[in-house]
Amino acid sequence: MKIKYHYILFIILLGCTLEDKDPNAQKIDKLINDFLNTNNLPGLCLSVMKEGKIVYSEGFGYADVNNQTPIIPSKTKFRIGSFSKTLTASGLMTLVEKEKIDLDESIYLYVPEFPKKKWDFTIRMMSGHLSGIRHYKDNEFYITKNYDNLFDALEIFKDDTLVHEPNTKYLYSTHAWTLISLAIERTANIPFTQFMDEYVFYPLGMADTFAEIKGLEIDNKVTYYNKILTGGYEIAKSVNNSWKWAGGGFISTTENIAEFLNRHLTDEYLSQKSLDILMKSQATINGNKTDYGIGWRIRYGNNGEKLYGHTGGSVGGTTYAFMNPNTKTIVVITSNIGSANFGKLPLDVFEVYN
Repeated sequence: MKIKYHYILFIILLGCTLEDKDPNAQKIDKLINDFLNTNNLPGLCLSVMKEGKIVYSEGFGYADVNNQTPIIPSKTKFRIGSFSKTLTASGLMTLVEKEKIDLDESIYLYVPEFPKKKWDFTIRMMSGHLSGIRHYKDNEFYITKNYDNLFDALEIFKDDTLVHEPNTKYLYSTHAWTLISLAIERTANIPFTQFMDEYVFYPLGMADTFAEIKGLEIDNKVTYYNKILTGGYEIAKSVNNSWKWAGGGFISTTENIAEFLNRHLTDEYLSQKSLDILMKSQATINGNKTDYGIGWRIRYGNNGEKLYGHTGGSVGGTTYAFMNPNTKTIVVITSNIGSANFGKLPLDVFEVYN
């Protein structure tokens, strides 16, 4: 089904005229209007937090095009793809702080049944994409099978050889995070999704963040779309993400994600030592930095400033979520379509508020 749609910008003015809005907000409105004039997306949501306060948070287009359902940044839930790794990494560090998991121990200490490989590898290596475990192949991105437990989900990749010797190359791998989540589950002795609820989402006030389990019925979840060759889009095919919750299977709101990032600007939730471990770039054995820590990616702004966070691509969802610790600025953008390209928009938004 091809959906024909022309953008209507929904701006909540709270009784103000456009001329009365904060000048920064007017600049962001223009950036987004310019972006949407050249990019055909069903919906887009942007939240900006500065020094712990939401300073801009708006939805554009629709959560569901056919029903013209508006996007509400505090409520509308998107697939966040690989930003799930960043969420999981914080859960992992709570166990590291309690000395229940050692990042540099062999994975076989935590999951001894995982088939032996030519080389041993650790959770730190897996979390930084240095283990040699492969990424997706063939049509794995579109898996529809429901996995009742994390161990069964390992069947997708557990018998494959490592692509390279651990620590010698950077090779992005969502599958590695499924194995990490099983180590977390075994250590915590509760189901992984329950662990994330109790040790990450609840303490951080993320009431609108969920693992997308089979049959999940919640309000304000977007309809998922994918691009078609003619330049339009259609409703995406159904997929089941039970095999990759830790690496790409959570859904959330832009404001929940902004709050998550904000709580990682201080040592209130995790210690400063843990934050440094999460965000410090790992390196290959020959010293080449990867610009990737433990579930956190390092990118650079228009003026070379370091940004920390992650992107996310999923069936029917695209996410950008980064923070600048020096200016305490956070930018989160989501869309309900896969393979969206936000281009320079996020960095231009950062530049307005830095």
